[in-house]
Amino acid sequence: MKYKILVFLISILFLINIVAVASPISNMLRKTETTNFDDPVPTWEVGDTWTYTFDNFTVDYDYGDIKIFIDGRIDDFKWSVVDASGTDYLVEFTGEITADSYEIYLPLSSSILHVTGSIKPSRTSLSGTIVFTKSDLEMKDLSAELKGVVGAKINQIPISIPIPFKITLNSSLSAVFPIFDFPLSDDKYWNLPALDITSNINVGGKFGLIKIPFTLTTSYSWIPFAFHCKPKTDVTVEAGTYSAYNIESTFFDMFDYYYAPSAGNLVKINAIMPNGAASGELKSTNYS
Repeated sequence: MKYKILVFLISILFLINIVAVASPISNMLRKTETTNFDDPVPTWEVGDTWTYTFDNFTVDYDYGDIKIFIDGRIDDFKWSVVDASGTDYLVEFTGEITADSYEIYLPLSSSILHVTGSIKPSRTSLSGTIVFTKSDLEMKDLSAELKGVVGAKINQIPISIPIPFKITLNSSLSAVFPIFDFPLSDDKYWNLPALDITSNINVGGKFGLIKIPFTLTTSYSWIPFAFHCKPKTDVTVEAGTYSAYNIESTFFDMFDYYYAPSAGNLVKINAIMPNGAASGELKSTNYS
């Protein structure tokens, strides 16, 4: 049972890592576009919020006898600036996860354990924090907690079994992740640094009776001109129509997102990973 819960929750980590998807400027440039051919880093303030809808995410993991597939969405994925007093921004996030179906195959002794079920937003909660640098809105640190109850059917047993769980994640980065490189301008390129992301994870029962600690490490090699900022284009999302830069990964088909200066943040996100994908857009914001 512990192993079954562990592997299921590892697959949920992909959602958190979606999460995902922050140089000081004088107050005169606060939340405005320049009249030149570039746009400076925005200034965030405590109380600024952005809410996203990820209407599609999938996890499709296949390694030997272990197979994991999840098809779902994240609603009301809200970012809130809670501290801007230092050289970084502290952003809290919350979200509601729904998965109409998940399917897991696990080797168990001489047989294969087959688990299927669903994830209901009323039974789970996602929360955490992200640290962004003020200088370039680069991602510096991430922590998250996902807890609740999932329904599961095991092999041919027709009864859905409720499984309470809690997972906590604390990730440290050997270098900041350069989502942006301000000031942004047409056809600007920047590099991806050599980067190690180490995630210390605890999974187990919802009330802390069972804790299984482990560590995951993801490494990226240095890639020159890894990101390309294309000219602005009009992008219509649930929150409205924005003039936004299209930023994409140049040599690896992973990221394709849109940054709108008037929103001070991303307004549309597409991510394609080796074992899954996610797409979302801005639902609402109070940034002005």
